[in-house]
Amino acid sequence: MKEYVRFSRNPKLHKLIGESLDVLCAAMVPIFMMILLFTYVFRIAIVQGDSMLPALESGDKLLVCQLKNRPVSGEIVVIDADDAVLVSKSGSLYMADGLHKSIVKRVVAVGGQTLDIHSEEGTVYLDGELQELYPKELYPNTITQTQLPDTGNAFSYPFTIPEGFVFVMGDNRNISLDSRYINVGLIPEKEIEGTVLLRLYPLESMGRID
Repeated sequence: MKEYVRFSRNPKLHKLIGESLDVLCAAMVPIFMMILLFTYVFRIAIVQGDSMLPALESGDKLLVCQLKNRPVSGEIVVIDADDAVLVSKSGSLYMADGLHKSIVKRVVAVGGQTLDIHSEEGTVYLDGELQELYPKELYPNTITQTQLPDTGNAFSYPFTIPEGFVFVMGDNRNISLDSRYINVGLIPEKEIEGTVLLRLYPLESMGRID
């Protein structure tokens, strides 16, 4: 006895099924594209703490681009601070225990640039030029020291950043735990998880970040 499949000959049913499949496919394509984008291109990061005040506040939600580009001084990045890279007395680089979390900071210097921090004046020089990246009326907390309570200085200055690494600081430099200290140190470019593009939340502050 032969087996066979009997297909419906109802044209209305065929049309309904076809239209339903078209709608389903049309809905799935953008959903699939969004999943891909937020897996490989973008991510959402949430600020914790006050080290980036007043540019970023604790609880801000940020849109971060994960595409790898050469970092630029002045941009805000999300960093994997699991380990800290320090410099020995002989000048060689070595790994030390880090913060074991991701942090949001601003790139101050990149590989090949020479950074000098004058604690007495609270000023920063990059390749011999005084850095006035942040207007004092907007950033009153940017006096830059090389010492925080219960921390150790990572470097002596002037200090030339090795190629392939960046030096980061928080905008609220009086409290920011960043590359100045042994818990963070230099950041390998490969450990930059992404560049901050926009603030998404709170809604009244949505937009680009200076």
